Amino acid sequence: MHEDHHHHGHESPDQGSHDHEHAHNDPYPHSHSHPHTHGPVDIARIKTLLGYMLEHNREHTGELGSLAHELRHAGLDGAADTLDGGVKDFDRGNEKLAEALELIRGENP
Repeated sequence: MHEDHHHHGHESPDQGSHDHEHAHNDPYPHSHSHPHTHGPVDIARIKTLLGYMLEHNREHTGELGSLAHELRHAGLDGAADTLDGGVKDFDRGNEKLAEALELIRGENP
């Protein structure tokens, strides 16, 4: 059995440093250590970005719904059904983004 240890360090201007240490014992068992250090979190930036992403995603789901409609009119019902399923998945994801945004706004008005 081979044991592999490695270390990853990451630096980014707005996220501080990240150290990741991993130990892997082949073939399956492994462990991870992820100490992180961060500077202050800019909640206003996160709220703005999350709001933008949510609106952007909603626009795309509308476009995808229109494409599904066109596919159905072209007789490609299987593709339309699959795309409609994807739109429903996007909608569920957007609901989670909206919920997170409301929680942030409620905890940090």
